[in-house]
Amino acid sequence: MAVWACAWAAAVLPAAADEPPARAHIGYGADHPLTQSGWRAFADRLGREKSAPKLSLFLNGPPPDDPAAIDNLGRGDYAFGAAALPTFADAFPYSALISELGLAGGDDELAATAAATEIIAIDCPGCRAAFQARRVVFLGSYGAARYVLLSRTRANTVAAFRGLSALTPGSAWDRLIGSLGGVVQNEFGDPGDLFAKGEIGAAITTPMDLSDPDVWAHARHALIGPFGAYRGGGAFLASAGYWRRLSPEARRAVFNAAAEGLVGVVWGYQNMADAALRAASAQGLTIDAATPELDEAIRAAIAADNGRVAETAGERFGIVDAAAFLDRFLFLYDKYAVLLSAVSDSNGAASVLRQEIFDRLDVRTYGMGQTE
Repeated sequence: MAVWACAWAAAVLPAAADEPPARAHIGYGADHPLTQSGWRAFADRLGREKSAPKLSLFLNGPPPDDPAAIDNLGRGDYAFGAAALPTFADAFPYSALISELGLAGGDDELAATAAATEIIAIDCPGCRAAFQARRVVFLGSYGAARYVLLSRTRANTVAAFRGLSALTPGSAWDRLIGSLGGVVQNEFGDPGDLFAKGEIGAAITTPMDLSDPDVWAHARHALIGPFGAYRGGGAFLASAGYWRRLSPEARRAVFNAAAEGLVGVVWGYQNMADAALRAASAQGLTIDAATPELDEAIRAAIAADNGRVAETAGERFGIVDAAAFLDRFLFLYDKYAVLLSAVSDSNGAASVLRQEIFDRLDVRTYGMGQTE
């Protein structure tokens, strides 16, 4: 058990002596945005809710991409957790699809987080059935830090992408580089090693990789563009057995906390990414914007690829309604991009998520294995 986490839980969430705290095991470090910003906001809100369950947070859970992150939670070893759901495509095919659509929508990752959370929690019975089968309750997806293109030389034009050797975070980005005339680096490795060996000229990655000395030594430009982000992870999950024991009022308190936690996760990631770019820019990194021609080419390639992903989702993920799912996700993304553009702080953003998603969930039936 992490000492920091134990002290934090005891300080923030005191409770009646006759009610043991709910254990949350998170396989992230204390400085990870999901822990530091997301779970802290979640816990702080629970601490202000009269009917909320008590919470003790431990940072010694299994890694989020370990099957135990789901298995232990479903078995009831603890009450709350988080997991990299796209890793378990067989169990959570729709989350894997969301990850594969990591370029869909635009560059507002909170809008993408809200869209993914609403579509899973409200619009997709198959999604909820998948969680029910593993005895866990879904309480929110999340989007990580937006990707940028770090490169040796300026790469903000269509011509600059032709022949550009690049490392990417996944197959959707591989196809994007290929569609623009670039060459995908298929060797497994981190950007710093590949930059140092001269095997790549660019990498689609998060700005936090600029902390790697080898990346910093070779990447002199950062292209800001519609490069999406990692999406589809389960930021907040509950054990179904524990969830059933909660009162309706306590479940409502958890919903309220989840709304604030999701904003904390996304903005925590983005604040970290923005700080990394500012620090690197102050030391000589050039921040570039795509030319209109390149921006149009990227967005056209993304739209075409989204369609191909939907077409092949039946074979790849066993999903037969992927085209409708994609259309709904894009509709919801646009909805949240508009709604969130009108707010200026985390409280306003959390209110949007609460009103549009969590207030619509029935505390008597959601996650209870009943018709929802």
